[in-house]
Amino acid sequence: MLGVTGVVLIMVGTLGPQGEPTSSLPPIGQPSPTATPSPAASAGSVEPSASPEGSPTASPTPSPLPDDVVAEQLEIRSVGINVLVRQSTSEAIDAFPPDDAAYILRNSVQPGRNQSSYIFAHALNHLFKPLWNVQLGDEVRVLMSDGSVLRYVVTEVRPNIPCPDPGADPALNPLNPPPALQIHDDCDEGRWWLATQPYERLTLQTSQGYNRNWGELIVVARRTG
Repeated sequence: MLGVTGVVLIMVGTLGPQGEPTSSLPPIGQPSPTATPSPAASAGSVEPSASPEGSPTASPTPSPLPDDVVAEQLEIRSVGINVLVRQSTSEAIDAFPPDDAAYILRNSVQPGRNQSSYIFAHALNHLFKPLWNVQLGDEVRVLMSDGSVLRYVVTEVRPNIPCPDPGADPALNPLNPPPALQIHDDCDEGRWWLATQPYERLTLQTSQGYNRNWGELIVVARRTG
């Protein structure tokens, strides 16, 4: 758990079998022509987003979507991710979500609000396990309930984000200390990724293995349209 923050990173990643079902969702189309984009980043010149040591460069932002417009689907075509999106409604879902969708953290905001939306899912083939293969510059599309499509570009891929779990089964972890804890000894960096930001981005998170102590994978995507 993330301790003093009162919110929880996904606890366990589950490595799905080869026969796991793939998404049957239709692909998300092009963004709505009425969207007001901020300057796009190209795959060859991706600007990094904020890090714990820095701040993003200011840029024009679109008008925020109405409160009743919510995310329904997220697609990263380059790695085969195409999933339903739902809002977490309880601490239990924050701690260990169902495997039917990607979930927006209960205390996070919906995409399209010019803030940071924290979306997490299990490392299953039909959910976020393909995030392991995502590259800088990959496009992320989010379909909203009003039919609009939001576009983002991946600007950061951060493996081994820690959130130590003292109750983790040591039998699942032959290394001592486990990989994430070889470079971290607390959840400070994990807490930073949950923080609200004054610009729009998606923070996508999944696990790196069965044992939570193996660390979390964080992928950041900045809004481009």
